Order: sequence, then C-alpha cells, then structure tokens
Amino acid sequence: MGKNEEKVIVEEKVELNQENEDNKDGNQEVNEKDLLIEELEKKLAGLTNELETVKKAAADIVNRNKQIEINNKYASSGLVSKLLVPMSYFEGALKFKSEDESFNNFLKGFEMIYNLLLDSLKSDGLKEINTKVNDSFDPHVHEVTEVVEVDDAKEETILEILQSGYTYKDRVIKPVKVKVSKQKIESNEIEKENDDNENENIIN
Repeated sequence: MGKNEEKVIVEEKVELNQENEDNKDGNQEVNEKDLLIEELEKKLAGLTNELETVKKAAADIVNRNKQIEINNKYASSGLVSKLLVPMSYFEGALKFKSEDESFNNFLKGFEMIYNLLLDSLKSDGLKEINTKVNDSFDPHVHEVTEVVEVDDAKEETILEILQSGYTYKDRVIKPVKVKVSKQKIESNEIEKENDDNENENIIN
C-alpha cells in the first residue's frame, strides 16, 4: 500500500471519528433539551396544582366570610321572634273597645308601650308585611287560620286579617294570620258527588 493510500485512509478515519463526535454532541443536546422540557412540564403541573389549591382556599374564605355576614345580619332574629309573641297579645287587646273611659285610658297606656317596642324593632330591621282584605292568599307570607265558604268571592281570597305578620331583614319571621274564602259547594253538587261515589262503590 502506498503512502498516499495510507494518508487517505487516515483522513477518512479522522473524518469518521469527527462525525461520530458531532453525532454524540447532537444527541446529547437533544437529550438535554428533552430533559429540560420534561422538567419544565413537571414544574408547570406543580404550579397548576398549587394554583388550584390557592383558588379553593380563597373560595372557602369568601364563603366563610359570607356565612359570617349572614349570621351576623340575622343574629337578633330569634330574639325578635320571641318578642313578637307578647306583642301579638298587645295587638289583640288593643282591638278591644269599651264604653268605659278609664279602661280605654288604660288601653292607651298599653298602646304607647306597644308602639315604643314596635318602633325599636323597626329601627333594627323589622317590617310589617303589607296585606289587605281582598288580597290573594300567598303561602310565603300568609298563614290560614280559618276558611269560610262564600258565594261571591274568589277562591283563597283574604276576608280578614287576624294578626299582623313581619319580616326581619328580608326574612319572614312571622306570617300574617288570615281568614280566607272557599267557594261554596251547592247542595245539588254535593248530592251529585255522593251519588257518583256510591255508583263507583257498587261497580267496584
């Protein structure tokens, strides 16, 4: 083998070794980039989880604060409800009328006390539920204590207000006690209904 051929072979080996080194460096760079991307993805996932935890904690704090505000807002509702019980007796007594002047003066004293109590409670958020005769019955604010059959009134129309009702800071704490109407059933309709029931029993 001549010197020139040996020289060519040596140069080819050198070039081949250089290519191998370059490939190794390239592969190493690719591996380093993959590892860096993987590490960044892990950190991002960790930060995302931490962010969700922080969001949940913040939402819990907001909900807890709202509940505390609600509890504070209606903290006195129990006491107000208890006070309305004796006040309803005052209200009933004040409706009583007498020809005895001394008794009426006595009632005026009760009325003054009643109004003082009512004004104090109103300043704290108590409101009387506005209800009038001939209004339609509303189960959210009314309580039926008596039902009367009538000929010329709509079903569940308020005929009489028996006791005042109140809301405390937008909550109903005492419904209005009312007397409501019920359509009167004619006697022939009752007989027809009874006959229908008898016929149904015979068939069965």
